[in-house]
Amino acid sequence: MAAISVIVPCYNRALLVRTAIESVIRQDFLDWELITVDDGSDDQTFDVLKQYAAADRRIRAFRTENEGVSAARNFGAAQSGSLVKYLFFLDSDDELEPNALRQISDYLDQHPEVGLVGCQFQDITADGRRLGTGERSRWAPGKIFPRKLPNEEAETPFAVFFCGTGQGPFAMYRKNVFEKTTGWETAFSAHEDTDMFCQMALLSKVHFLPDRLYLKRAHPEQLVKKSGLIEAGYAKFRQKWDNFPSRTAEEATALENANRYYYSLHRPCRDLKVAAKALREFSSNWRYSSLCWSLKLFSSAARGFLGYGRPMQATNNRIR
Repeated sequence: MAAISVIVPCYNRALLVRTAIESVIRQDFLDWELITVDDGSDDQTFDVLKQYAAADRRIRAFRTENEGVSAARNFGAAQSGSLVKYLFFLDSDDELEPNALRQISDYLDQHPEVGLVGCQFQDITADGRRLGTGERSRWAPGKIFPRKLPNEEAETPFAVFFCGTGQGPFAMYRKNVFEKTTGWETAFSAHEDTDMFCQMALLSKVHFLPDRLYLKRAHPEQLVKKSGLIEAGYAKFRQKWDNFPSRTAEEATALENANRYYYSLHRPCRDLKVAAKALREFSSNWRYSSLCWSLKLFSSAARGFLGYGRPMQATNNRIR
């Protein structure tokens, strides 16, 4: 039985999924299993997965109806071996550095109180060329203003993820903690990783490594290019977590503190930053839309700082 299950959901990735799979095969940590899930592709993706499964007994290929990436991840996690300790969800268009599984699993071995470990990433081009760019930022409550957590500060509080920062596919999950969550949220078009990080952070500690162990590929088909879906996904995330029913007194405190911080400081500061940018754009292009957007954001920031930006239902987290 393997120590780590790497789960790769894919849809119409006949070409790129090869590089994802090869990056797992090249790992200097050998105690893994690779679970690939074809989410109802209409190209040759499943044929590619079956080829790799036939060549390496550590690789398994599954095919499901097209229900989205979250459903495919949940299905893959359910196929994980009973003795597996850790899960890693690898996007089918990305790659891992050869030492990624060893380094992150070693950290989890040494820190049993930690349920989720993330890392930094590096951007790569469609053909795999490293760009030397890419950074996952984590913004946490500071003494006065939000502060960006430095790389050397591993522990990451729940409020970071509640505010929609610090998330991403660059993480390894302790399986027995992941199994206490409700799984990947299938109702979101995006920000399902933000939701999962929030779930994990309520159940255990979340830490980060400064090493760039994940290679994130930029290409035209990426969901992150579809801003409408991102906005819709974030709206659903906000609705869920602004009204999340706490199960313990500790969760109620964490949710209340994160909610107050987000609406009274984090979001107003973010609105101010974006409003200033829009105002600079207006000064250079004189577009009326830039001015309107800037004024709207300044107003939103003011309401937040004055305590009027918080939804009514967000002030009433209850233990259920």
